[in-house]
Amino acid sequence: MKKYLSMLVALLGLGFLLSGCGAAKLSPAVQESFQKQATMYTTRNMHYNIGRHAVPLIESTNYQVGMLIPVNSQVKMVGINSKQMQFLYKGTPITLKNVPKYSGVDINTVAEKYFSAKPVDLKKFSKAEQDAIKSATIVKGMSKASVLVSLGTPPAHRTPNVDADQWTYWRNRWTTFTVDFKNGKVLSNTPAPK
Repeated sequence: MKKYLSMLVALLGLGFLLSGCGAAKLSPAVQESFQKQATMYTTRNMHYNIGRHAVPLIESTNYQVGMLIPVNSQVKMVGINSKQMQFLYKGTPITLKNVPKYSGVDINTVAEKYFSAKPVDLKKFSKAEQDAIKSATIVKGMSKASVLVSLGTPPAHRTPNVDADQWTYWRNRWTTFTVDFKNGKVLSNTPAPK
């Protein structure tokens, strides 16, 4: 069974790289993590959707609904091209699709934002921040750094600069919500995505 899974992962990665979407300009660290099919850690909470796609999908628009992949989850890098990457989470192939007009960055930057060779040190955040991160939500008084771990980066087409005092996230394809900051801290609670 283990041999079969290894072959399946290798074929997925090869098929993904040869899918005709063009070569990605990758940093040496990102390129190596995919070539070696390295085990990495997620650096923020992510949500993926199952439905009309053959493989569960995360979009760089960063929708706040779907199945949660918690921060610091171990994933295995499988394949990457200029538009998307694929990784395994608990044995399930997940595709992370980059839409540059919404993310404001290329696929290499997406990979560097979402994954790391080391887990995120959550101890640097307060107990209230850690609890909010575990539930993928926010509470009053959270720092911008902890919101980035809990909700991810807001889409750049609505929040071009995270130094701003208001960030706009997409809850789903039709609904947005804003997070307001004062002196780098969240002003009010925002409910968990439904």
